[in-house]
Amino acid sequence: MAGFGQGRDATGVHDDLYARALVVEAGEVSFALVALDLIGFFHDDVERIRQEIAARHPEVQAGYVGVCSTHTHAGPDLIGLWTPAGVPLDPDYVARVRSEAADAVAEAWRVRRRARLSFASVPLPELVHDSRLPEVVDPTAVLMKVDSEDGRDTIATLVNFASHPESLGRGNTLLSSDYPGATRRALEDEFGGVAVFTSGALGGLLTPLGVGLTDPVSGETVPEKSFTMMQAYGERLARALIAAWRAAAGGAATKPSFVDRADLDVRAKGLRVPLENPRFLRGLAEGRIRPREVGDDGTLASEAALVTLRGAEGGEPLARLACVPGEIYPELVLGGIQTPQDPGADFQGTPPEPPLGPMLGSRHRLVVSLCNDELGYIIPMSEWDEKPPFAYGRDSPQYGEMNSAGPRVAPVVLRAFEDLLGRP
Repeated sequence: MAGFGQGRDATGVHDDLYARALVVEAGEVSFALVALDLIGFFHDDVERIRQEIAARHPEVQAGYVGVCSTHTHAGPDLIGLWTPAGVPLDPDYVARVRSEAADAVAEAWRVRRRARLSFASVPLPELVHDSRLPEVVDPTAVLMKVDSEDGRDTIATLVNFASHPESLGRGNTLLSSDYPGATRRALEDEFGGVAVFTSGALGGLLTPLGVGLTDPVSGETVPEKSFTMMQAYGERLARALIAAWRAAAGGAATKPSFVDRADLDVRAKGLRVPLENPRFLRGLAEGRIRPREVGDDGTLASEAALVTLRGAEGGEPLARLACVPGEIYPELVLGGIQTPQDPGADFQGTPPEPPLGPMLGSRHRLVVSLCNDELGYIIPMSEWDEKPPFAYGRDSPQYGEMNSAGPRVAPVVLRAFEDLLGRP
């Protein structure tokens, strides 16, 4: 199983894992997004999914296909970081995931029909704990609802929320989609259709562990690291989104942004990201990490993408979806990078990266982490802290750097989005 350490063998299945896809088409432009119940999926395999769609489903004419992971820590390890030495990843299972993802996109394409979209957002700071300094949390959950043209039935819902799907903790050995599955089930029970979950800016580390949920009926504290916690957390998120959407649809001050005619713009940019983590380099060299191509210059091929939705009347974007190839820290989205730098940070004098959120400039913002790649944590370079003396007077480094491709990932990714947003 992926997450929490090596050698955590699965002993059974609590609930199924899914590949869930959504296709949106406006005029001649279309994109597909498929979300996998995995901790992450490398860019090389994302490219293979696209090739499989083209080969087995030529009828699918989506202009762009994005593949993201929910980041559940109760799924199988398809990267290799959590698999003990001498235990190979199962290539047949990896191939099955690619096949199911391709089939999900094809099915979504086949059943597409005229629809209208609406959005609602709600801040939920009480559901997120930041376990790393400086404490910066992106608390906003976003719902995109896709209804039939007449509004009578729901086709799909898309959720974006920033909190690690690790509510079951290290001791769990049953495969599960974690709280995203509970959120999806609650949304489908309420609205119908197919619910798709995507993780937001959850680097840092934003987590449900430590939030202290209380059962609204009994008033008792929900036990942490339990399936009760998983269910309660997922349902709490779903109920908040349902209430926000219904309040807006019912005529509250904040309208849910209904749109049935829209312009769609999709842009993607290939990246070369420096791979500087010796743990990752050693794992690739030893064949313990799933193989991916490293260039002669020591960089990995990766990708950033931007989807913009505008109402037919034009004006500012109604919604933007940023496909980020790793676990981006919330201060890289919201701002809040520590300034001035802590004197213990490794790269003194490094300017802070421009935050992605203000760059997007849309009414609704969906930052989809782990989309098209898993580069690990995307950490502000000015906050990188791997060597002594450590920041905040600590006697050891904080968690994060050991699971990042390297300190230069954030500048590369943020420059890519600046370029995507600057194109005419």
